[in-house]
Amino acid sequence: MISRLGAYNGQQARLFCGHYPRSGGLLNTFSKPGSRRGFTHSPIRRQATQGPNDPVTGIPLKGTVKEAASSEAAAAQQEQTAMLYLDNVFPLRFNALDIRQWFFRNTKKCLDTRATRALPTTEEIGHGFTVKHLEPRIKDGGAIVEFGFKGTLENKKVVAKEIVQKIEEVMQQHKVVASFNLQQVRAFLVKGEPFLEDIVARYPTTRLRIEFQGEAVTVERLYKHLREYGKIYDIALYPNPYTSKEPARYAIVQFTRVRSATSARNCLHGHLIQGNRLNILYERQLRTNVVKEWVVEHPKITIPIAAAILAGLTYSIFDPMREFFIASRVTQRFNPEEYSFYRWLRRETWARLLSADRRNEQATVFEEDAEDINKIQSWLRETPETFVVVTGPRGSGKTGVVKAALSDRRNKIIVDCEAISNTRNQSEMIVELAKQIGYFPVFTWVSSLGKLLDTVIAASTGQGAGIASSPEAQIQKILESAALALRDVTPEPEDFKEDTREKEYGILDGFRRWIDHQLGLKSDKDRDPHDVRADIPVVVFDNFMHRESTMTEELWTELANFAGLLIENEVAHVVFVSSNVIVHKVLNKASPGRSFETIQTTDASPEMAMTFIARQLNSQELENEKLYPVVQALGGRLTELELLVQKLKMNMSPQDALEDIVQRTVIEIRKYGFNETADIEEHKMEWSDIQFWEIVKGLAQNKSVNFDELKFGTFFKGDEKPLWAMERAELITILYKDGRANAIRPGKPVMYTAFDRLVSDKVFAATMEIETNEYLKKLAEASIAKYEETVTSLSNIYNGRPPKEIDTRIRFLLKKIDKTQKAIEVYETRIIEAKQMVVTAWEDCTSS
Repeated sequence: MISRLGAYNGQQARLFCGHYPRSGGLLNTFSKPGSRRGFTHSPIRRQATQGPNDPVTGIPLKGTVKEAASSEAAAAQQEQTAMLYLDNVFPLRFNALDIRQWFFRNTKKCLDTRATRALPTTEEIGHGFTVKHLEPRIKDGGAIVEFGFKGTLENKKVVAKEIVQKIEEVMQQHKVVASFNLQQVRAFLVKGEPFLEDIVARYPTTRLRIEFQGEAVTVERLYKHLREYGKIYDIALYPNPYTSKEPARYAIVQFTRVRSATSARNCLHGHLIQGNRLNILYERQLRTNVVKEWVVEHPKITIPIAAAILAGLTYSIFDPMREFFIASRVTQRFNPEEYSFYRWLRRETWARLLSADRRNEQATVFEEDAEDINKIQSWLRETPETFVVVTGPRGSGKTGVVKAALSDRRNKIIVDCEAISNTRNQSEMIVELAKQIGYFPVFTWVSSLGKLLDTVIAASTGQGAGIASSPEAQIQKILESAALALRDVTPEPEDFKEDTREKEYGILDGFRRWIDHQLGLKSDKDRDPHDVRADIPVVVFDNFMHRESTMTEELWTELANFAGLLIENEVAHVVFVSSNVIVHKVLNKASPGRSFETIQTTDASPEMAMTFIARQLNSQELENEKLYPVVQALGGRLTELELLVQKLKMNMSPQDALEDIVQRTVIEIRKYGFNETADIEEHKMEWSDIQFWEIVKGLAQNKSVNFDELKFGTFFKGDEKPLWAMERAELITILYKDGRANAIRPGKPVMYTAFDRLVSDKVFAATMEIETNEYLKKLAEASIAKYEETVTSLSNIYNGRPPKEIDTRIRFLLKKIDKTQKAIEVYETRIIEAKQMVVTAWEDCTSS
C-alpha cells in the first residue's frame, strides 16, 4: 500500500512539474497557434487538491485515489498532432516545360476533395483522427496532411505510426489509385521538418543529397531509414571514409523511382538520427551521353551513316510524294481547266461577261498552221519512237501551234525552259526546274548544308566526305523522279485491247460520263476504244536552248538525255520547241541514229496577218488601203502583229504605229548589231561592225543574201562563226536547202524596213563606209607590202638576172601590186567622199 502510494505521488509530481517526455521528431510542426507547449497544469492536480484527505495522515482516502487515477488517465488522452505525406496526388513536374500540371487543378477545394477520397473515415482509423490542414507539394506530386488524434505524450509516436499504417492498409484494400497514372496512392509518416520551397530551378530527381549536420551517419542506418520509401539503387558517402582522412559530410542516395525520392525528402528532411540532423536536397544528375560523344569524336564514320539514313528516309517518304505530285501535274489532276464540267460552267457564266477581244486573246494560231497542227497530232497518235522538233524564228507562233495540237490531250506537261534559263544561279535554276515539272517538296537547304559540312570536314580531317551533291546530280534526281511518275501514267500494253478498255471504268467515271452526256460535252466514252495511245503522256520543252551559257550548258544536255530515255523506253512523247538553230546537234548526241519529226514555222502571209488583226480588233471592215501597206512592211511575225494591235487599240494611226515599231527596231539593231552600248567591254560581240554592215546593205537591196558568197568574201574569209552568232542574236535568219546553209534573211520581217532606214541614214551610212574602206585600205596596204617583199627577194636571185620561171612570177606580182594600188586609190576616194557626206548631211537636232 505504501509503495503504491509512493508511485502515485511520484507520478503526480511529474504532472505538476510539467515534465513531458520529449518526442524524437517535430511531429507537431503545423500545430495551430495558441497550443500550449512545455509546462501544463493538468486537471488531475486540481482533483487531487480538492479531494478529502485523512484527518491524521493527510493522505486521500481509498475511494478518492481510484477516482483520481481515472481522472489522470482521462487527462493524459489529450489531442495530439502529427503529419503524413500522401504520394501520387499530383503529376510530377520535371522541368519548366512540363505542362501536365495545367490539366490538374491544385486549388484548396480540389485538394480537400482528393484527400477525402484517399483517406479513410474517422471510424475506420479510430484514435479520434481528424484532418487539420493540407499543404500541396505540386512539384513533388504529393501533399502533406496535418492530422490530430487522441493520445498521450508517451505513446504519441506509436499512435501516429499506427494511424499512418492503418491509412496505408485501408488505401491498399480499397485500391486507391491516381487518375492520371493509375498507380497506388501511398502514405508515409513525416518524421522531420519538411522544407516547403518553391525554387524554380530545382525539380525532383532520383538522386538525393543528404547532408549531415553533426556526425556522419553510416550507410546501414541510412538504408534502414530510406528503404521504406522505395528501392534504392546506390548509397555513397562523400568524402569516402575508406580513402579519405576527413569524415563524410554528405551522402548521395539514388532511388530507382523519382516518387521514392520525393517521399523520402518530404518525410526525412530535418529528421534527427542519434542527434544528427539530416538536410536533404535533390541532386542533379550530370549524365554523359556516350553515344553523343562517340558520334562527335568519329565524324568520318557517323556523317556518312547519317547521310545514308537521310537518303533512306528521302527514298522511303519523300520520293513517293514527289512522284505523286509529278503524276498529278501530268494528268492535270488539280487543274480545273481540264474538266469538261468546269469549262462548260465557265463558258456559260464568266465568259459571257467578258468582251469579245478578251475571249479572243488566246486565238494566236493562223489558219495556215492547220497543216502543222494535224502533222503533230498524227505523230502523237503513234507509239513514241523519236522526237518532234518544232523550230522557227522567235514570234513565229511555234508555241501556239504545239498547244493547239495538244488541246485534246489530258496527259501532258509543258516545261518553260526560258523561265529556267533566266534564273540567276544554279540553286534557283534547280528550284525552277522542279516547279516546272511538279517536283515537290524541294529541300535546297540540304545542298547548302552538305557543302558546309564538306568544307568543315575537309578543314578538320584533310579529306572531303563527299556529302554535298552537285547541281548535275540534283537535276538528274529530279528527272529520274519525273521518269518514274511518267512510267506510272503511261498505259500498259494490255490496255490497248478493247475489252480491258471497257473494264477500267468505275462508278465515278460512269457518273462523270453521265454528266458530260447531259451537258452535251465530249467524254471518254465518245473516244475510239482502240485509241488508248491518246493517254500516252506528252512532254513539251518550250523555248529549249533559249540561252547558251556555262550554267545552262549542262541543263540542256541533261534534258536531252532525259528525253532520249523516255523515247527509248516508249514512256512518253517528247516535243522540243526551239528558236536555236543548233538544237539538232544537241539532240543528235542524246538520241544518235534517229531521224526527228521536224516542223519549221514561218511568218504569216499579209492576208493572214490582216485576218488576225481583224479578229483581234473584232472588226470585219478595216481600212485596207492604209493598213495593208503597213502590215506588208511589218511582216507576218506574230510578236509585231500583236504589238501593232495594241497600238491600234490605243487609237494610233497605222502609219504612226508602224513608224514607232520600225524606230524601236532600228534602235535595237544599232544597239545589239553595231554594239552601240554604254559598256563595250561587257557586251563584246563575236562579229565586227563592218561584217554586219555588209549584211545590212545586201538585205536592203535583196530579199536574201547568198550564204556561201558572203562566207568566202573579203569580210568573213571563210569563217562562219560570226554568222551563227548573229543568228543566235536574232539579227539574221539562216535558211537551209538540202540540209546545208543556203541563204540569209533578216531575223524579223520588220528588219527589212529597218535595214532600209539604216542605209537611208546618210550620216550613219557614211560613217560605216569610212570604217569599211579604212579596213579594206589596210588589207590592201598589207598585201602590197607582202608583194613588194616577195618581188625584192626574187629579184636578187642570180645577181638580178633571174631565170624565166622566176621572172614570170615577178611580173605576176607586179600586176597584183598595180591592181591593189588602184584599189587603194578607190578606197581613198570613197573615204574622202564619205567624210564629206558626214559634214554636209549633218543636221542640228535643235534646228527643227
